[in-house]
Amino acid sequence: MTDPVEPTLSSLFGLHGKTAIVTGAGAGIGKSIARVFASAGARVVVADLKGDLAQAVAAAINAGRSGPAAVALAAQVDIADEESVIDLFELTVRTFGGLDVLVNNAGIYEHTSFLETPAEKVHRVLAVNTVGTYLCMREAVKRMKSAGKGGAIVNISSAASLAPVILDNNDYGASKAGVNNLTQTVALEFAPDQIRVNAVLPGGVATERAASSVVHKPARGPMTQPDRFPLGRMATPEDIALAVLFLASPAAGYITGQLLAVDGGFQVS
Repeated sequence: MTDPVEPTLSSLFGLHGKTAIVTGAGAGIGKSIARVFASAGARVVVADLKGDLAQAVAAAINAGRSGPAAVALAAQVDIADEESVIDLFELTVRTFGGLDVLVNNAGIYEHTSFLETPAEKVHRVLAVNTVGTYLCMREAVKRMKSAGKGGAIVNISSAASLAPVILDNNDYGASKAGVNNLTQTVALEFAPDQIRVNAVLPGGVATERAASSVVHKPARGPMTQPDRFPLGRMATPEDIALAVLFLASPAAGYITGQLLAVDGGFQVS
């Protein structure tokens, strides 16, 4: 009798043969996630509101790869629009035959004073960050449940969902708190289907957008203070991408319903 084959580190921490959708993948954290997933063996749908950015990221991933099949597909999507979301998932299944992983990364924020924030801005932030995540999760779960092979969903939340970390960010924090609740309720409901749902909560991330925010509001809250990161620096987009890869991979097969802070120790500082 032969011994069972032991899984390799590559198979445990890889996504070989898997199909993944990454929203908001045209820049920043989403772009890094798409690139890391492709390097880990996944076929990646690079989805973004800005189709030209999605095209550029997909082209860069596909460049220099051998064989006729592309591993990255660009898709334009407005996650706040239900029909646009449905089209994204239909395109994914039509092109790659199924869906194994969803990363809800797309989101918006714009710092405005609580007393000066118009209702339409609050509605838009919630529509994209919370409702958009809901819609994408719904469509992913439908297809994963129907296929009967399980799946993994990773939502990008924020340290701001747990506590105020920067001023003039109220609607964003509330929208991400909603993402946390969605993460845990959907994880509970669909655990019997082996659909795992987790969230990554970044603290400060050194994206171009974040750098611009700090420049324009240099003293608007603790997240802009370097000494609030015990590890001594802000995160890079790759730091977040690697945490997402872990939660999406077989190595995290017994993890669901968790909110993983990837913040350099910010929460305990």
